[in-house]
Amino acid sequence: MLPAVAAILTGTALAGCNLQIGGGNIDQKQVCEVSSVDLETTNAACTPGQKVAFMPSRFGNEQLPVVFAAVNCDHRYEIAMTKGGVSCIFHPIDGASNQNE
Repeated sequence: MLPAVAAILTGTALAGCNLQIGGGNIDQKQVCEVSSVDLETTNAACTPGQKVAFMPSRFGNEQLPVVFAAVNCDHRYEIAMTKGGVSCIFHPIDGASNQNE
């Protein structure tokens, strides 16, 4: 009885691991590249669920990648970040969705 209950609980817990934007709407084929931390600029160039690479035109402010990630990245997925840039799945903060949706 205990192994059956454990198997059911484990299966139920792991079912949430497949959570994705819009029911699996992740675009793994294209990368949207932006150089501005401005949300409006990123919204105009990228679609939610698409990979986005933030590559600022100037290097020096180590806080810019963190600010970009906080505003533009879906934190349910991996975020690759260095002192000079970020790569993640684009999902803007609420109230700032893409006009193309």
